[in-house]
Amino acid sequence: MSGWKAAVVVVGSFSVSGAVTYALVRFLLRRGVVDLPNDRSSHTAPTPRGGGLGVLAGIAAGSFVGWCLGLPLLSAPVALGLLLVAAVSAADDYLRGIPLGVRASVHMVAAVLVVFRVGGFEKLPLPPPADLPLGPFGVVVAILWIVGLTNLYNFLDGIDGFAASQGVIAGLAAAFLFPDTAFVTGLAIAGACGGFLLYNWHPARIFLGDVGAASLGFLFASIPFEIQAEGRGRAVFFSALCLWFFLADGLFTLLRRLLRAEKIWRPHRSHLYQRLIATGLRHDQVVRALGGGAAMLAGLAVFCSGRGNASIDWMIFGVAVAAFLAYWATTSAREQRVRQSASP
Repeated sequence: MSGWKAAVVVVGSFSVSGAVTYALVRFLLRRGVVDLPNDRSSHTAPTPRGGGLGVLAGIAAGSFVGWCLGLPLLSAPVALGLLLVAAVSAADDYLRGIPLGVRASVHMVAAVLVVFRVGGFEKLPLPPPADLPLGPFGVVVAILWIVGLTNLYNFLDGIDGFAASQGVIAGLAAAFLFPDTAFVTGLAIAGACGGFLLYNWHPARIFLGDVGAASLGFLFASIPFEIQAEGRGRAVFFSALCLWFFLADGLFTLLRRLLRAEKIWRPHRSHLYQRLIATGLRHDQVVRALGGGAAMLAGLAVFCSGRGNASIDWMIFGVAVAAFLAYWATTSAREQRVRQSASP
């Protein structure tokens, strides 16, 4: 792909996202569409939510530029699914009170639209020899992947700049991992998230809200389904590496809460990044550290994705697991020091 075309897509999405987000800050404040701090919040001042509309506007602008340049875009089912997820998420941001069952049902319909067009997974999305055939369960696993990532991305949007920074990194990685299908979409996501970060970096003037975070999760989950069936599992594997700290923290915390018999649908502050904030670190300090790790893993994924070597794939997976264990250990160590300093 031409470098100047890529630059035009990024600049277009960045500019539109930044401009729309700037307008949304004032509009949402006037309308009273704000998140008020509570005992589970990581912010201390009323802050507008629903700013993800700016990100979606930027993605739309970047996609339009790509279309004008004759570059490939994502399929109609993915676009329709995105509209459904964005619509129900925006309604919840602006109106509040949209039942969880309604939102989950819409997410399921959006996932079905994507999966039933091309099918599910032929094999488990892991390197050989763990890539076991899934048979008829491949469709179920594929739908669970899309619905799960849509919600996990939303769950991990809890501190200033975190989800948007991940969007920049994973968007750029997607553009290079899948240049034949997601070049424009990946660059548009990266540019749009970059424009949003102008107002979402700590201290944030606006939050993504469900409309931004859930939509980004759905897009990242759906992009691998533009790949042919035989390469789809491998595409998901590398996509997961690019989103590793979101996925690993989300699944780890979910399992931890289930083992403690907690009601997992209720708001909480037990993700590792939230626990780090509770030890006294600033939002931007945590985001920079995790962003650096995410960029490293995404770079490794892009570099090694075309090699088709299972040993290299497992090596990268091992690096990812080690990075998460270091993240967990660092969080626990800081919490221990805080407890010791607070004890008489």
